[in-house]
Formats: sequence, structure tokens, C-alpha cells
Amino acid sequence: MNSTRVPLCPPHTANPDPFKGVCTVCGVRLLDGISIEQLVGRVEALTMEPVQPTGRIRGTWAEILEEGDGQMWASWVRPARNFAGYEHIDTTNPDPTGEELSGLLLAELAGLPAPAPALPEIGEAWSRPRRKPTRWDRFKRWSQANAEREFVTIAAPLVGIWSVALWVVLGNDGIAGLWSALF
Repeated sequence: MNSTRVPLCPPHTANPDPFKGVCTVCGVRLLDGISIEQLVGRVEALTMEPVQPTGRIRGTWAEILEEGDGQMWASWVRPARNFAGYEHIDTTNPDPTGEELSGLLLAELAGLPAPAPALPEIGEAWSRPRRKPTRWDRFKRWSQANAEREFVTIAAPLVGIWSVALWVVLGNDGIAGLWSALF
């Protein structure tokens, strides 16, 4: 029996829906229009070494294992439109995200020395050590400075908006008449 794996449809047909990354004919998972086996074939053709996919995928990145110097090395590859046909990146992170891998590649291509430490997740408090006081906490500690700050930030824009609205409704003559009646 032949041990080489031949795909069912060598020219895979990508699904028109970009969120479904599978071939419409055979159902194979595609990364930018090519299968993982085709991507591994591109890597093997350039490196002349056997490469094995691990099955881990992060976005358009696929993890591969390469044997070199008697050791196995894990790295990440993705299809590209360059001479090699793929982009390759190594990372020490055991479970990177697709964004981290793309950022590492971008930093490597830009010639940056080392990537910056990862920022915390969105919504995680990292800019200040304690939580910001709520409006109720600020109200409980009322002072003249707090009242002035609240007026400037809330009441002043409202007064300005209502003044403009009144001027639009009454016009210049109406505002002049209102002003003379008040003062």
C-alpha cells in the first residue's frame, strides 16, 4: 500500500464564506486556500527535511515539528505569497494566539530586538492599583471642589446646548427681547 497521502481534490476549492475555512468539495480544513498537508509540502520542499504537522491551529497558523540535530523542534507556519510560499516563526510561548504569532513575525520582519510583554486582557485593571471610585463614593465625600467639578463636566455643556436650541427657536430678535425682559 502506498504510504503517501493524496488529497481527494488537489486544487481545493475554498468556500465563498470567509468564515468557513473548508474545501467545498472534500471538506478539508484550509488555511488561505491551501490544506495543511499542502503547507507542510511547501515547507518540506524548501527545507529538504521531513516535517510533521501537530494538528494545532491558531488562526491561519499551523504548528509543525521538525527534526534537527537529533531533537524535535516545534514552530509555526502559515501560507504566504512570497518566494517560499509560507511564513515561519518560532516562539517560546507554549500556547500562543494567532495575534501573538503575527505580532512576532511582524517584529522579526521589522528588525525589532524583542517583542514587548503581552498586555493584559481587555477589561483587566492594569493601569492603576486600586479601583476608581464610583459616582456614589464621590457623592458621599461631597465638597465644594467636587460640586464645581460636577457642574463643569455636566451642567455647563447642558446649559450650552439649551442656549443654542433656544437661539435656534427664537432667533436674534427673540433672544434680544428675552434679554431685555430679564434685565
